[in-house]
Amino acid sequence: MGESKNTASTVQDIITAIRPVMSMKVIDEVKRLLTLLVVLPASTATAERSFSALRRLKTFLRSTMAAERLNSICVLHVNSDRTDELDLNDIATQFITAKDKRKAFFGL
Repeated sequence: MGESKNTASTVQDIITAIRPVMSMKVIDEVKRLLTLLVVLPASTATAERSFSALRRLKTFLRSTMAAERLNSICVLHVNSDRTDELDLNDIATQFITAKDKRKAFFGL
């Protein structure tokens, strides 16, 4: 009748509850699994959007592009809603003023 029900509301509660019965190695693996579960996206729409962007960006003319540059361009393309809001004049000014040589070349 007066039984209380134990419920874990957070990942930390789960880890604390299983700590006495499991070795530290198992706890580390469970913690890693729970962390992956928490950050796992609910859908694959972002991944599909990334592959579609890659197909559009990796054209014949850009086929010799290095992987790092292609990755950067894909990130910019996928997050275009955020990059459209950037002030390009501000970015250019920050780039130029970072080095004295750039200031001399661009005239700032």
